[in-house]
Amino acid sequence: MAFLRDAQNNPTVQAILSSLRHADAKAIAVGLPLTLFGIAFSYYFIALLYSLFFSPLRSIPGPFLARVTRWWEYRAVKLGNSNQEFIRLHKKHGPVVRIGPNRPVVHEQNIFAIQDNALHKERRRKISPMYTMSSMVSYEPAVDEMTHVCVGKLNEFAKEGRLVDVPHWMQYYAFDVIGAITFNKSFNMMENEGDTTGMIQGIRGANDFLAFWGIVPNLVPWLIGISNVLGMTSNTSTLVSYAMTQIDNTRKENAKSTVKGTSEYETFLKKLLQGESEGRLKTPNLLDACGSNIGAGSDTTAVTLSSALYYLFQNPDKLKKLREEIDHKEAEGSLSDPVTFQEAQNMPYLQAVIKETLRIHPAVGTILPRVVPPGGMELSGTYFPEGTEVGVNAWVLHYDKDIYGPDPEVFRPERWLGDEKTSIMDSMMFAFGGGARTCIGRNISLLELTKVVPQIVRKFDLVIEDADKPMDTYCAWFVYPYYNGRFKVRV
Repeated sequence: MAFLRDAQNNPTVQAILSSLRHADAKAIAVGLPLTLFGIAFSYYFIALLYSLFFSPLRSIPGPFLARVTRWWEYRAVKLGNSNQEFIRLHKKHGPVVRIGPNRPVVHEQNIFAIQDNALHKERRRKISPMYTMSSMVSYEPAVDEMTHVCVGKLNEFAKEGRLVDVPHWMQYYAFDVIGAITFNKSFNMMENEGDTTGMIQGIRGANDFLAFWGIVPNLVPWLIGISNVLGMTSNTSTLVSYAMTQIDNTRKENAKSTVKGTSEYETFLKKLLQGESEGRLKTPNLLDACGSNIGAGSDTTAVTLSSALYYLFQNPDKLKKLREEIDHKEAEGSLSDPVTFQEAQNMPYLQAVIKETLRIHPAVGTILPRVVPPGGMELSGTYFPEGTEVGVNAWVLHYDKDIYGPDPEVFRPERWLGDEKTSIMDSMMFAFGGGARTCIGRNISLLELTKVVPQIVRKFDLVIEDADKPMDTYCAWFVYPYYNGRFKVRV
């Protein structure tokens, strides 16, 4: 408290206090708010002038409001079409656009050459071996079990002639798979034909919160604090509580050495707990990994699965080619039921369908930003000073005619087959992010996609309702598709 004593003895401070003691209370009551308002107004006015006329980003084109506020981005996210707005913005202004005072967006994947911070590197290093494809393939029994449940329920729906919310159903499937892989415990969403846990609503609410209020991050602690004071339940509390319960239960099971696990595979959580017993991981690492599996892995997979089915059944010629490949493999006896991951790697048209789905409908529709490191850097022919928050959008990259040809809005898996440009197209793919920030759950998603898509295609037809209309989508963080359809057992 020494600094307080020094302040009290400071002549300037004493003079100010003396003036306040002798000042008229009414004058202070009127003058102080005006003074504070004047200070605030001056601060924002100076910031506005700087952003308009002196900022090193002032020459970058974009919406006028974006020069002085984040309102343009917030409005685009709030309207649910920011992915399309970013495409329109780049078409109008070119490879570099400004969507906020310190927030340019570039049409270049190399943004992710920017180095990661040490904390992220360390967190990722501890758990990344568990996400390799060789590790993921060990979870095939879990995927097979949930795929069997999915096919059984779709058979029921087909017999009933039921109209199905396909994206929602694929979300149930993805959640049940990730629950089985992570905890050896399905969420039973497919069996219950709904989310009785509240997990989907909670995660979507959390993602929307991040998409909207992440634009003004300084307000986030205040908003969280207000919600806590008002007793409002956090959108992520259900997820955290569930993950912690599973961690505690599995610890107890592991402590009983005589108890033998019932799973055909070692669950993701058991691998994490092994790392904990070896001193490599702690409880926050376990919660982080389990929460990421459920929160991020389920939505991205569900979006891609439902998009793949939509584009296949809306394009009969592409569907026919995939079925011909499946039928040929079945005829030569090289295709299991369900399809194994290894078998799927030898199906080039299936792989092209998956790549084309990831291209035409990447799950994440918002920009993925990075902060320019000390010394600044050049991207897309523009120099950015250190501290600039530069972003890139997957939808903009994936609809680039110079890379993907004159028809990027067309679902055409053939673009991935036998063309010398394939390696260039691959290098621009951004469905799972890029660089060290590539989605760590990428292989989980690919495992599910390569197994369940051929299984549904070989067994069912899907008649999409209002097939003559474009598919509705809503984009805050993820680009959720919306459509209904009726499954029919394939004859």
